[in-house]
Amino acid sequence: MSIDLVPLNSIFDISRGNKFDFNKMVQSSMGEHSIAFISRSGERNGLTAFVEKVASTEPYESGLITVALGGSTLSSFVQPWPFYTAQNIDVLHPRLPMSLDIKLYYCLCIEANRFRYSTYGREANRTLHTIPVPALDQTPSWINGVSKTAIDDFCNRLKQLVETE
Repeated sequence: MSIDLVPLNSIFDISRGNKFDFNKMVQSSMGEHSIAFISRSGERNGLTAFVEKVASTEPYESGLITVALGGSTLSSFVQPWPFYTAQNIDVLHPRLPMSLDIKLYYCLCIEANRFRYSTYGREANRTLHTIPVPALDQTPSWINGVSKTAIDDFCNRLKQLVETE
């Protein structure tokens, strides 16, 4: 069985993140008015900390995918909270409605292309949009519905990690 591959930008609108510098942000504790700050880390969903809202900039909405273009190149995560991004992070907006399970599947597909890049050499800044991924109608049926319990558990553990720091 062959899978039809398409460029990533045929499934997602891809935009550069906010390009904020973390050291210029005002940190805050996790709460109703705090915003997640996403960096190029491959750990903790890329979450560095929670920060105060920047008056001139609306945060990205939860449920979008972030992709690190350098650092932990192609680390890809679905963000559970509204967020800002550091330098060299792209944000993926699905062109069509997409379940969480399918978004997570595409995170894995994006990360499977890491071999094309290196941390201190070729980065994904210019080529992310052309990375080959399975066409939307080629996603396997087994991914539908498998993440509900796992995501609830993950968000609770991530919240506990943040609260203990």
